[in-house]
Amino acid sequence: MELARQRCLLHPLREAVARCPSCRDFYCRECVTEHDHRLLCAACLRKIAASTSSETPRQVFGAAWSVVKFGGAILLVWFAFFLVAQFLARAPTTFHNGEMWTTKP
Repeated sequence: MELARQRCLLHPLREAVARCPSCRDFYCRECVTEHDHRLLCAACLRKIAASTSSETPRQVFGAAWSVVKFGGAILLVWFAFFLVAQFLARAPTTFHNGEMWTTKP
């Protein structure tokens, strides 16, 4: 019943359709936006966006650590292929021709 009698804070001639859960003010359809399954006013949505957009040093370090781990994994795989290639390059020609695997009568 409380919502039925309320008017929009920014547009006093319009009927309020929602109450912002953050600031507890009433707003019309044009003044609210759905965010995380809640209807928020523009001011509260800006506050949420500003607080989530600024990355903490821990988040930056976490992202940098992920890049370092990925680079290390690529380097490790490359080194494994390098060792296999070195082994094949140093193997005798009989190994490559298949003569090593045939039995001689």
